[in-house]
Amino acid sequence: MDQERKDFENVSVTEGGQEIAANDFDSLTAEQPAVIENDFGYTPKLTAEQIVKSGKVNIFREMWKNKLAYLFLLPLMIGVVVFCYYPPLMAIYRSFTDWGMNPTDSTIHWVGFQNYATLFQDQTFLGSIGNMFYMQIPKLIIGIFAPLIMAELLYWVKNKRLSSLYRILVLLPIITPGVVNVLIWTYVFQSNGLLNAVLSIFCIESNVSWLNEAPLAIPAIIFMGFPWIGGTSVLIYVSGLMNIPNEIIEAARLDGAKTMKIIWKLHIPSIMGQIRYFLVFGIIGAFQDYGIQVVFSSGSSVQADILNEVLMVPGFYMYQKAFTLSPTQPAFACAIGTVIFLTVIIITIITFKAFNAAKFNLD
Repeated sequence: MDQERKDFENVSVTEGGQEIAANDFDSLTAEQPAVIENDFGYTPKLTAEQIVKSGKVNIFREMWKNKLAYLFLLPLMIGVVVFCYYPPLMAIYRSFTDWGMNPTDSTIHWVGFQNYATLFQDQTFLGSIGNMFYMQIPKLIIGIFAPLIMAELLYWVKNKRLSSLYRILVLLPIITPGVVNVLIWTYVFQSNGLLNAVLSIFCIESNVSWLNEAPLAIPAIIFMGFPWIGGTSVLIYVSGLMNIPNEIIEAARLDGAKTMKIIWKLHIPSIMGQIRYFLVFGIIGAFQDYGIQVVFSSGSSVQADILNEVLMVPGFYMYQKAFTLSPTQPAFACAIGTVIFLTVIIITIITFKAFNAAKFNLD
């Protein structure tokens, strides 16, 4: 350490015969040394480049040096803040007020947790939670495993032309807008719709309006989208499978592993990252999904009592409170949205903790 101290002390720090101050970063070039504190208790000489690498230079000075890049990013960042961060933060704040709750008084008053207390005593909201789980858990499971099965089938297709054709066919359904899909399936489930017509071919006479029968409405919605393989999910799985080295598959074959064992022992661990991705985003989508109910509410194909009881979910209840029910209760809707937001965050964190893809490997 004494030798190091002596070496540092022998370094001259001059510019035009004048010693440079330790904190005078503006006068430094990349080759000129400066003085900063270190762990030895004395002040070695460092160049400006070393100071930048050590993080000692003011961050705003570094931003100013790259001001053109930040200028190009500024419109994007403003848009993100205004349209992505400001609305939810304001909604959380408004959930603690009586915003819009009194039609005769436009003044906003702070009410604390009153909206939340009312919310957790609201039977419609509490019932909608059960409906959501009943509806979304099967859809979540199907959304993870149906594309996985199709991806495995595509993976084992050896003909490249056929494989490419099947991938194109898998992607084609995403061309159709989601609202159109819902309207098509609504026709399928009508009393004079396609499903009853198909059943009549097998001598099963049925005039059931599937979406207007309480025990059948949610199973009918779960069945929407059959066979559940259209879109990019299949291709995401296929890309993960294609990343598995062929040498590993060939080695497993030489060891006598059959197809199902290769899938279970090699394929599944290799695509655990993709499975976790679909699980997390499936959970988020489950809490946010109420598009089908909005489409149903704009027509007469589904009875109001079925829609407001059997098919009611928290997101649709929030939508009604904010826009359609009279009188509207936007602060109450903000409370529902905040509860959904916090629930999604908690479940997502738990999922990442419990569903750790790192523990699945090919060793």
